[in-house]
Amino acid sequence: MVPTDRERQTAIDQLVALLSTDDRIVAVVLVGSAAGGKTDRWSDVDLEVAVDGSADTSAVAADWVTRMYAEFQVAHHFEVTFGATLVRGFLLTGLLEVDLSFESVDELSVWEPSRLLFDRSGAGAAVLARPAKWEPQPPDYVGESGFTWHDVLHACAAVERGRPWQAVFYLQRVRNRALSLASERNGAYADFFDYVDDLPAEEREPLEGSLVGSLAETELIAAVESATGGYLAELRRGDPALAARLGPPLLEMVAALRQP
Repeated sequence: MVPTDRERQTAIDQLVALLSTDDRIVAVVLVGSAAGGKTDRWSDVDLEVAVDGSADTSAVAADWVTRMYAEFQVAHHFEVTFGATLVRGFLLTGLLEVDLSFESVDELSVWEPSRLLFDRSGAGAAVLARPAKWEPQPPDYVGESGFTWHDVLHACAAVERGRPWQAVFYLQRVRNRALSLASERNGAYADFFDYVDDLPAEEREPLEGSLVGSLAETELIAAVESATGGYLAELRRGDPALAARLGPPLLEMVAALRQP
Protein backbone atom coordinates (compact mmCIF):
# COMPACT_ATOMS: atom_id res chain seq x y z
CA MET A 1 0.00 0.00 0.00
CA VAL A 2 1.09 3.59 -0.58
CA PRO A 3 2.28 5.44 2.56
CA THR A 4 -0.07 7.11 5.02
CA ASP A 5 0.33 10.68 6.26
CA ARG A 6 1.69 9.34 9.54
CA GLU A 7 4.28 7.19 7.75
CA ARG A 8 5.29 10.15 5.61
CA GLN A 9 5.71 12.39 8.65
CA THR A 10 7.65 9.69 10.49
CA ALA A 11 10.05 9.47 7.54
CA ILE A 12 10.47 13.26 7.52
CA ASP A 13 11.20 13.35 11.25
CA GLN A 14 13.70 10.52 10.96
CA LEU A 15 15.43 12.13 7.98
CA VAL A 16 15.79 15.50 9.70
CA ALA A 17 17.15 13.88 12.85
CA LEU A 18 19.77 12.04 10.80
CA LEU A 19 20.71 14.99 8.58
CA SER A 20 21.19 17.23 11.62
CA THR A 21 23.98 14.93 12.88
CA ASP A 22 26.14 15.83 9.86
CA ASP A 23 28.17 18.93 10.77
CA ARG A 24 28.51 19.79 7.08
CA ILE A 25 24.74 20.33 6.79
CA VAL A 26 23.57 23.70 8.10
CA ALA A 27 19.86 23.68 7.25
CA VAL A 28 17.05 21.43 6.04
CA VAL A 29 13.92 22.85 4.40
CA LEU A 30 10.74 20.97 3.54
CA VAL A 31 9.26 22.09 0.21
CA GLY A 32 6.47 20.99 -2.09
CA SER A 33 3.03 19.68 -1.19
CA ALA A 34 4.07 18.44 2.25
CA ALA A 35 5.25 21.95 3.19
CA GLY A 36 1.94 23.38 2.00
CA GLY A 37 -0.13 20.85 3.91
CA LYS A 38 -1.75 19.53 0.74
CA THR A 39 -0.58 15.96 0.68
CA ASP A 40 -2.44 12.91 -0.46
CA ARG A 41 -1.38 9.29 -0.42
CA TRP A 42 0.74 9.77 -3.55
CA SER A 43 2.76 12.74 -2.24
CA ASP A 44 6.52 12.41 -2.01
CA VAL A 45 8.93 14.12 0.39
CA ASP A 46 11.11 16.96 -0.94
CA LEU A 47 13.89 18.26 1.28
CA GLU A 48 16.31 21.04 0.43
CA VAL A 49 19.60 20.30 2.19
CA ALA A 50 21.90 23.32 2.65
CA VAL A 51 25.59 22.41 2.85
CA ASP A 52 28.20 24.56 4.55
CA GLY A 53 30.10 26.67 2.03
CA SER A 54 33.43 25.16 3.08
CA ALA A 55 32.28 21.59 2.40
CA ASP A 56 32.28 19.65 -0.88
CA THR A 57 28.60 19.38 -1.84
CA SER A 58 29.18 16.42 -4.15
CA ALA A 59 30.95 14.52 -1.37
CA VAL A 60 28.11 15.24 1.04
CA ALA A 61 25.55 14.01 -1.50
CA ALA A 62 27.57 10.85 -2.16
CA ASP A 63 27.87 10.12 1.57
CA TRP A 64 24.12 10.47 2.00
CA VAL A 65 23.37 8.05 -0.80
CA THR A 66 25.29 5.46 1.19
CA ARG A 67 23.62 6.58 4.41
CA MET A 68 20.12 6.32 2.96
CA TYR A 69 20.69 2.73 1.93
CA ALA A 70 21.99 1.98 5.42
CA GLU A 71 19.18 3.71 7.34
CA PHE A 72 16.13 3.05 5.14
CA GLN A 73 14.84 0.25 2.98
CA VAL A 74 15.71 1.75 -0.40
CA ALA A 75 14.60 -0.09 -3.53
CA HIS A 76 16.47 2.19 -5.94
CA HIS A 77 17.63 5.77 -6.37
CA PHE A 78 18.40 8.29 -9.11
CA GLU A 79 20.89 11.13 -9.37
CA VAL A 80 20.42 14.33 -11.37
CA THR A 81 22.01 17.79 -11.36
CA PHE A 82 20.24 21.11 -11.88
CA GLY A 83 22.86 23.86 -11.96
CA ALA A 84 24.51 23.82 -8.54
CA THR A 85 21.83 21.58 -7.03
CA LEU A 86 22.49 17.85 -6.71
CA VAL A 87 19.23 15.92 -6.47
CA ARG A 88 19.23 12.40 -5.09
CA GLY A 89 15.85 10.69 -5.27
CA PHE A 90 15.10 7.51 -3.37
CA LEU A 91 12.23 5.05 -3.75
CA LEU A 92 11.67 3.32 -0.43
CA THR A 93 10.22 -0.17 -0.34
CA GLY A 94 7.16 1.28 1.42
CA LEU A 95 6.47 3.17 -1.85
CA LEU A 96 7.46 6.57 -0.49
CA GLU A 97 9.67 8.72 -2.72
CA VAL A 98 12.19 10.90 -0.89
CA ASP A 99 14.05 13.59 -2.84
CA LEU A 100 17.08 15.21 -1.21
CA SER A 101 18.40 18.31 -2.99
CA PHE A 102 21.93 19.18 -1.86
CA GLU A 103 23.14 22.72 -2.44
CA SER A 104 25.73 25.04 -0.92
CA VAL A 105 24.05 27.38 1.55
CA ASP A 106 25.58 30.25 -0.44
CA GLU A 107 23.54 29.11 -3.48
CA LEU A 108 20.39 28.04 -1.64
CA SER A 109 17.14 29.30 -3.13
CA VAL A 110 13.76 28.04 -1.96
CA TRP A 111 10.31 28.33 -3.54
CA GLU A 112 7.16 28.63 -1.51
CA PRO A 113 5.55 26.75 0.08
CA SER A 114 8.44 25.85 2.38
CA ARG A 115 8.99 25.02 6.01
CA LEU A 116 12.27 25.22 7.92
CA LEU A 117 12.93 21.94 9.75
CA PHE A 118 16.53 22.38 10.89
CA ASP A 119 18.75 25.45 11.06
CA ARG A 120 22.22 25.22 12.54
CA SER A 121 23.31 28.83 12.09
CA GLY A 122 20.29 30.89 11.05
CA ALA A 123 21.19 30.69 7.35
CA GLY A 124 18.06 28.71 6.56
CA ALA A 125 15.80 31.29 8.16
CA ALA A 126 17.53 34.01 6.16
CA VAL A 127 16.82 32.18 2.90
CA LEU A 128 13.18 31.57 3.79
CA ALA A 129 12.80 35.26 4.56
CA ARG A 130 13.43 35.98 0.89
CA PRO A 131 11.81 33.10 -1.04
CA ALA A 132 12.41 32.81 -4.76
CA LYS A 133 9.56 34.12 -6.83
CA TRP A 134 8.33 32.37 -9.92
CA GLU A 135 7.62 34.60 -12.90
CA PRO A 136 5.34 33.44 -15.73
CA GLN A 137 7.19 32.69 -18.96
CA PRO A 138 5.74 34.01 -22.21
CA PRO A 139 4.99 31.22 -24.69
CA ASP A 140 7.65 30.77 -27.38
CA TYR A 141 5.33 30.16 -30.31
CA VAL A 142 8.04 30.76 -32.91
CA GLY A 143 10.53 28.35 -31.40
CA GLU A 144 8.00 25.65 -30.56
CA SER A 145 6.47 25.84 -34.03
CA GLY A 146 9.84 25.07 -35.56
CA PHE A 147 10.00 21.86 -33.55
CA THR A 148 6.34 21.10 -34.23
CA TRP A 149 6.87 21.22 -37.99
CA HIS A 150 9.60 18.61 -37.49
CA ASP A 151 7.40 16.45 -35.25
CA VAL A 152 4.38 16.47 -37.58
CA LEU A 153 6.59 15.59 -40.53
CA HIS A 154 8.14 12.64 -38.71
CA ALA A 155 4.78 11.46 -37.34
CA CYS A 156 3.42 11.33 -40.88
CA ALA A 157 6.52 9.57 -42.16
CA ALA A 158 6.36 6.99 -39.37
CA VAL A 159 2.71 6.18 -40.12
CA GLU A 160 3.38 5.75 -43.82
CA ARG A 161 6.49 3.63 -43.19
CA GLY A 162 4.57 1.28 -40.93
CA ARG A 163 6.36 2.36 -37.74
CA PRO A 164 3.42 2.90 -35.37
CA TRP A 165 5.34 3.27 -32.08
CA GLN A 166 7.51 5.98 -33.61
CA ALA A 167 4.38 7.69 -34.91
CA VAL A 168 2.91 7.70 -31.39
CA PHE A 169 6.11 9.24 -30.03
CA TYR A 170 5.99 12.16 -32.47
CA LEU A 171 2.27 12.85 -32.28
CA GLN A 172 2.53 12.95 -28.48
CA ARG A 173 5.21 15.60 -28.81
CA VAL A 174 2.88 17.71 -30.95
CA ARG A 175 0.07 17.39 -28.40
CA ASN A 176 2.37 18.15 -25.48
CA ARG A 177 3.73 21.26 -27.16
CA ALA A 178 0.19 22.57 -27.63
CA LEU A 179 -0.69 21.96 -23.98
CA SER A 180 2.55 23.48 -22.70
CA LEU A 181 2.02 26.64 -24.75
CA ALA A 182 -1.56 26.87 -23.51
CA SER A 183 -0.38 26.58 -19.91
CA GLU A 184 2.15 29.37 -20.38
CA ARG A 185 -0.39 31.55 -22.16
CA ASN A 186 -2.65 31.12 -19.15
CA GLY A 187 0.15 32.21 -16.83
CA ALA A 188 0.91 28.76 -15.40
CA TYR A 189 4.07 26.72 -14.91
CA ALA A 190 4.23 24.38 -17.90
CA ASP A 191 6.88 21.82 -16.90
CA PHE A 192 5.58 18.44 -15.74
CA PHE A 193 2.04 19.47 -16.80
CA ASP A 194 1.18 20.46 -13.24
CA TYR A 195 -1.63 22.78 -14.37
CA VAL A 196 -2.73 21.31 -17.70
CA ASP A 197 -5.85 19.81 -16.12
CA ASP A 198 -6.87 23.33 -15.05
CA LEU A 199 -6.94 24.64 -18.63
CA PRO A 200 -10.36 25.59 -20.04
CA ALA A 201 -12.17 22.54 -21.38
CA GLU A 202 -12.37 24.06 -24.85
CA GLU A 203 -8.57 24.12 -24.99
CA ARG A 204 -8.07 20.55 -23.74
CA GLU A 205 -10.91 18.53 -25.17
CA PRO A 206 -10.12 18.92 -28.89
CA LEU A 207 -6.79 17.21 -28.22
CA GLU A 208 -8.45 14.09 -26.82
CA GLY A 209 -8.68 12.79 -30.37
CA SER A 210 -4.88 12.55 -30.42
CA LEU A 211 -5.01 9.78 -27.78
CA VAL A 212 -4.74 6.40 -29.43
CA GLY A 213 -6.32 3.18 -28.25
CA SER A 214 -4.55 1.01 -30.80
CA LEU A 215 -1.74 1.14 -33.34
CA ALA A 216 -4.05 0.67 -36.31
CA GLU A 217 -3.08 2.92 -39.18
CA THR A 218 -6.51 4.54 -39.44
CA GLU A 219 -6.43 5.46 -35.74
CA LEU A 220 -2.91 6.82 -35.98
CA ILE A 221 -3.86 9.02 -38.93
CA ALA A 222 -6.84 10.41 -37.03
CA ALA A 223 -4.62 11.06 -34.00
CA VAL A 224 -2.01 12.90 -36.06
CA GLU A 225 -4.79 15.02 -37.55
CA SER A 226 -6.14 15.80 -34.09
CA ALA A 227 -2.75 16.65 -32.61
CA THR A 228 -1.89 18.90 -35.54
CA GLY A 229 -5.28 20.61 -35.48
CA GLY A 230 -5.00 21.13 -31.73
CA TYR A 231 -1.57 22.65 -32.05
CA LEU A 232 -2.73 25.02 -34.79
CA ALA A 233 -5.71 26.05 -32.67
CA GLU A 234 -3.34 27.04 -29.86
CA LEU A 235 -1.06 28.80 -32.33
CA ARG A 236 -4.01 30.85 -33.59
CA ARG A 237 -4.68 31.97 -29.99
CA GLY A 238 -1.11 33.13 -29.48
CA ASP A 239 0.30 34.04 -32.90
CA PRO A 240 -2.40 34.25 -35.57
CA ALA A 241 -0.01 35.44 -38.26
CA LEU A 242 2.31 32.48 -37.77
CA ALA A 243 -0.69 30.13 -37.69
CA ALA A 244 -1.85 31.54 -41.02
CA ARG A 245 1.56 30.82 -42.57
CA LEU A 246 2.20 27.46 -40.99
CA GLY A 247 -1.31 26.02 -41.03
CA PRO A 248 -1.79 25.33 -44.76
CA PRO A 249 1.43 23.36 -45.33
CA LEU A 250 1.00 21.40 -42.09
CA LEU A 251 -2.59 20.48 -42.93
CA GLU A 252 -1.59 19.57 -46.47
CA MET A 253 1.13 17.30 -45.08
CA VAL A 254 -1.31 15.52 -42.77
CA ALA A 255 -3.98 15.25 -45.48
CA ALA A 256 -1.48 13.39 -47.65
CA LEU A 257 -1.72 10.47 -45.24
CA ARG A 258 -5.24 9.73 -46.49
CA GLN A 259 -4.19 9.90 -50.13
CA PRO A 260 -3.00 6.81 -52.01
